[in-house]
Amino acid sequence: MDDRDLLILKYLAEFKNITKTANALFISQPALTKRIKQLEKELDTHLIRSTNKGIALTPTGMETAAYADEALRHYDELKTRITAIDNRNAGIIKLTAPNIICEYYFPTLIKEFKKSYPEVKFSITMAPSSKVVSLMNNNKCHFGFLRNDFGWDESQRIHLATNFIAAASTQPFQLADLANMSRVAYTTDAYYMKMLDLWWDNNFKTPPHTEVLVNSLDLCREMVFSGIGFGLLPSVLLTDAPFLHQLILKDKNGSPIQRHTWLIFKKKNINTPLLKNFIEFIKEREFKDFLQPKEIPFNG
Repeated sequence: MDDRDLLILKYLAEFKNITKTANALFISQPALTKRIKQLEKELDTHLIRSTNKGIALTPTGMETAAYADEALRHYDELKTRITAIDNRNAGIIKLTAPNIICEYYFPTLIKEFKKSYPEVKFSITMAPSSKVVSLMNNNKCHFGFLRNDFGWDESQRIHLATNFIAAASTQPFQLADLANMSRVAYTTDAYYMKMLDLWWDNNFKTPPHTEVLVNSLDLCREMVFSGIGFGLLPSVLLTDAPFLHQLILKDKNGSPIQRHTWLIFKKKNINTPLLKNFIEFIKEREFKDFLQPKEIPFNG
């Protein structure tokens, strides 16, 4: 079993789909199927079974995939230690963050960092904040970016920015009007959804008129920009949109509801010059300067 086999098992467990696994490995489906059968012969077991939705791992398949994930992690740790021994500013930095940070901040952040460290490689996992915490607790990534600190150790986190949440619509409105307006909502991290629901319940006696529900923050933004309804959106998505009418959400005391962005890490895992340099890079810059808003659609 080589590293390609380990990746096959890892992706099969993640995607539960032959096509997606083959695409991720840049091989053909027949070649992938052939290798799976060879692995099953070597291990004398069945690793996968067909289902109505694609494939599923058998119990021995799940055990083998867990082994593969652990083996790949150890291999990455070995490469990190080798980099530390060589004392080179090269290697892999593993980041995990919610989609809003990945899409709106990471392109500029990574571009700027690579100007000083062109040999560095990045591995990025997009995940809701709660999953970010889980990945960091399990030492799957070097750094996590959060929209809430989730009680992370103060000595192992850096405050990056403070933003707000706004009700936004192409039509003029007052706070009371929202109760009767069409809403475009989106599914997101459970913590954030609960916060929005609590704000709504504190201000209105009836549920919102949600006429469109999407599973993408960007799609919700585009729907709002198109005039389909109002949305409760992070303020960083609403910059440079003069055609929008906005109202910052406030708590019971009349103070704007703040959302803080944090960088979290574990000191024991910051064991190479490259990782230490990344922390210094973040500390020396204003996180807001990495913001790269997407093009505002024309709204005639």
